[in-house]
Amino acid sequence: MKTNRVISLTSLLSICIWMVQSQTIKPEITPNDFQAKITTNSVILKQPHCYFIQTCTPDDCEIWLVPALVSATSTFETDSVNANILSLSPYPSAFIDQLSKNYFLTKVGLQKDFPCSAASDALYFIVGADGKCATPNCNGVLPVGSTFRFKYLLVSGTSKTILNQTDWSDNINLNTPKDPQSIYDGLSRRSGAMVVITTILCVAVALLLLFFFIMLCLVCCGRKDSKPITVVNSFRIPRYDIHNLKDPVQHYDNPAYESEGKKYSTSDTLPRSGAVDTSDAIKLQKL
Repeated sequence: MKTNRVISLTSLLSICIWMVQSQTIKPEITPNDFQAKITTNSVILKQPHCYFIQTCTPDDCEIWLVPALVSATSTFETDSVNANILSLSPYPSAFIDQLSKNYFLTKVGLQKDFPCSAASDALYFIVGADGKCATPNCNGVLPVGSTFRFKYLLVSGTSKTILNQTDWSDNINLNTPKDPQSIYDGLSRRSGAMVVITTILCVAVALLLLFFFIMLCLVCCGRKDSKPITVVNSFRIPRYDIHNLKDPVQHYDNPAYESEGKKYSTSDTLPRSGAVDTSDAIKLQKL
């Protein structure tokens, strides 16, 4: 008798806990400072840590997520008692037309992977992380610009039936992309800092161009009156005489090279200077 009472009280307590839990716990958008918690086709939710208190054998209880259009929440509630709930609305065909169920189920993970001790706002689950996928329960992107509600489910890994569930989340409106032609990018929409930076850069470029043209004019105008620059006059070359021409009376061993020797024995091809450095010539003579 006492045993029956204990069982009855335990069952009643479980039912009460389930009712309170399903009414108070619901999926929420992560409170972290993410730049894209809500996009045109995805949402970042808090992970379901400590959402369900049922005790399951390891690797048996699973947590699933139901993304549904606001108009399809009642459809899911009707289908949730079906034994084939996981495959009633496969992702690829969930949002094709008005005849679709407009919801799908995707697996989040095992219940043991979301203990209460690890509950943190830094942990999150991205709805739509698999992109445009094709498997029935993949985590695909959501219809652009739609309004969704979400619900976490506790599913038996053996029978694939729903053991418990949270309440629906609040309405979450996905962003709607804007037509680029409708975006006004005039001066009035720009910040003061942007206007100042743009002005400074324009003035700097104008000054650089002005300086370039001035330098170009100076170079072009200066070439008209300038004298040609010779390489020879730019260097100090010591003058020397060929050794066989030191004695003007001496004859050449080979008369055929007499004209060539006279050509390079004079100072006509060397820069003229007032003082002549003969040190190099004396060294050559010694050689």
